[in-house]
Amino acid sequence: MKKALVMTLIMVLAVAGIASAEAKLGGSFKVEYVVDTDKDNAGKGSAEAPLTLTVTAEEEGVWSVSADLEADAADGDTTVEVGDWSMNLTDDLFVADLWGGGVEKDGIGTPLDFVATEDDVAAGPEGAHLRVTSDVLGYVDLTLDYDPDELFVFASKALNDITVGGAIQKDLTTEGVLAAVHGEYVFGAATLTGEVGMDTAEEDENFMGGGKVSYKLNDQITLKGKATYKAKNIVKDYGELLLEAGADYVEDLFKVTGTVTMTDDLDYDDTKATYKIKANVTYRTNEDVAFGDLFDDYDTLTGYAAFAEAAYTTAKDFGDDLEPVMEATLKGAGVAVPDMVWVYGELKYKSDEDTFKDDFKFIDEPTPDATVKVPLKVENYLKLKAEGTVRLTDKVKVIPAIKYGQWTTVKANVADDAKEEVKNYAAFTAEDQNELDLSAAMTYDLSDSSEVGVSYTYRTQKFTEASIEQLDDSFAKVYFKTSF
Repeated sequence: MKKALVMTLIMVLAVAGIASAEAKLGGSFKVEYVVDTDKDNAGKGSAEAPLTLTVTAEEEGVWSVSADLEADAADGDTTVEVGDWSMNLTDDLFVADLWGGGVEKDGIGTPLDFVATEDDVAAGPEGAHLRVTSDVLGYVDLTLDYDPDELFVFASKALNDITVGGAIQKDLTTEGVLAAVHGEYVFGAATLTGEVGMDTAEEDENFMGGGKVSYKLNDQITLKGKATYKAKNIVKDYGELLLEAGADYVEDLFKVTGTVTMTDDLDYDDTKATYKIKANVTYRTNEDVAFGDLFDDYDTLTGYAAFAEAAYTTAKDFGDDLEPVMEATLKGAGVAVPDMVWVYGELKYKSDEDTFKDDFKFIDEPTPDATVKVPLKVENYLKLKAEGTVRLTDKVKVIPAIKYGQWTTVKANVADDAKEEVKNYAAFTAEDQNELDLSAAMTYDLSDSSEVGVSYTYRTQKFTEASIEQLDDSFAKVYFKTSF
C-alpha cells in the first residue's frame, strides 16, 4: 500500500510538472551476460538487463520531484518497481525534503551527539522520511526530522560569539523523550562547547553532560579535547565516562591527525578503563585531487598519494574483553605512466584474540558470480588489494585487479532472524580461511555516456578444519551500459 501511494504521488507530481514546469526524462540501461567457466558448468550463461527510468519534474526554486522506475528486461515476469525517489519543496519560510527507496541524506545531531540521527538517514522499508528546515522568520534555526516511528527536533540561535540550541528525540512507539541543550562560545582562536541532556523514559540515572574545546594554534595546527559523562540508564547497566585529546596538522600536501581516548564505566570495579590511541597521515604530491577523493578516484591523479593509519585499544580485562585490539590500514596510489597507467594498493589488518565481528561472502556454488554474506567472529584478518588502470587509447581501458584475504579462528555469528540462506552457515567454524580473487576487465567507450566491456574473474576460498574444504568460482562477463 505504501509503495502504491508513493508511486501515485510521484506520477501525479510528474504529470503536474509536465503541464506547468520543466520536466525531464533520463535513466540508465545495462545488458549483462554472465558465462560460467567452471569445469562442471562451463558454457552455461545467464542474462540480466536492468533498466532504470528516472522521471524528474520541477518548478525552479519552488519544488522538484525525482523517481527511479526499475525493471529487468531479461526477466520473463517483468514488474516495474519504484527505486530511489525524493521530493523537495522550497519556500521563503521553509524547505521540506521527502525521500525513500535507497536515498540517503546526511545525518544531523547536537555538538556532542547526545541527540543525533543515524550518520546516513534512509527511509524504512516501503516508507518515507521527512525533513523540514526553517529559520522561523529569522528568530531561530529549526529542523524537524521524521519517519513513522521516530521524531527529531533541533533548534539553534546564533547570538554574536555565542550559539545556543536544543534538541529532542521521541520514539513514537514508547514513552519518554530524550532531550539536550547546548551552547557554543567562540573566544579568539578557541571554541568552547557545552551540552547536557536527559532521557525522561528513565526515572533516575538518566543524565548526560559534557564539553569540548578546539583551539587553533596556527594555520596548520588545531588542538582538541572532549569529555562526556553518561549515566548508567543512558549507556545501559554501567554508564560511561569518556575523555579524549587530539590534534590535527594540515598543510596543502600533508595531513596528520591523532587522538587518545579513555573510556570507562562509572561503577563497575572489576573492569579497567580502555585507552585507544589512533593516528593517521595522508600525503599527496599536488593539489589536483582533494584529500577525500585521492583513492576513490585514483585514476585521475597526476602525482602520488599515500595514507597510513594505526590504532591500538587496551582491554577491559573482564568477561570476553581480555586482549587488546590492533588495527592498521595502508593505502597508496599514483600515476605510473602519465595519462596512461595508474596503480592502487591497499592493506588492512585487525587483530583481537577475544574475536571481533566481520562479514564474509561465501561463494554460492554452482551459480556464477553469486555469494552469501555471513557475519563471522574472527581473531584477526589481513586483507590485500591491488588494482591498475591502463588507458590504451582515449576509448579503451584495461583494469587488472587482485584481492587476497586471510582470517583465523573463524566462527559463524548468525542471528535468529537471518535469511534461510545465511542460516545454512550457522554451525560453520574453521581454524583459518583465505580467499583469492583475480580479475581483468577491458572497457570501450562508445561515447561519454555509453560503454561496452568484457571481464574475467576467478575466485577461490580455502578452509582449514572446517566442514567446507574449498569453494571455487570463475566466470566471464560481457556487458553494454548507457545513461541518458
